[in-house]
Amino acid sequence: MHGYLILLALLVLAFRAWRWEIFNATITPTLQTNPTTMAANWSKGVAANAQKWLAKYLAPKAAFNANPTQAQAAWITGIQAAMARNAYATGLSNADLTMAANNASTFGVTNYAASGTNKAAKYANKAAALASAINAVRQQVESMPKGGLQNGIARMTAWATGMSAYKGKI
Repeated sequence: MHGYLILLALLVLAFRAWRWEIFNATITPTLQTNPTTMAANWSKGVAANAQKWLAKYLAPKAAFNANPTQAQAAWITGIQAAMARNAYATGLSNADLTMAANNASTFGVTNYAASGTNKAAKYANKAAALASAINAVRQQVESMPKGGLQNGIARMTAWATGMSAYKGKI
């Protein structure tokens, strides 16, 4: 019986200590943001939400091209706002060329090579229209006089002008 009383007393003390920790815990506000923690959490968050990204990409509330006129107006507004805050020049001046070189060396070659396979179907889908445009412009340029500086400049200008007519249409 004496052993049970000791056990009971120990349980009561343990409960009181636990309750003390729970009810007397302190909350310490975070006054500084830790960039190391942010970076670690970002990578974990991206990896953990990959399936969510895919699900929302495949079933969006609205397709990205559902209202091209409205999207263009929003794009223009965004460009004007970026120009007003000098965003392009600021971004360029903040570019880290060492980081860019490291990324290119670490990931670039592999990703570039993989794009030849990953985007082959997309390229094949556009190749017929691109070849048609090239052939049409070539036919026009080949009908022009050859020889001499001015003819060369005229042919080069005709090629650039002819191909620019297809920009955004292929």
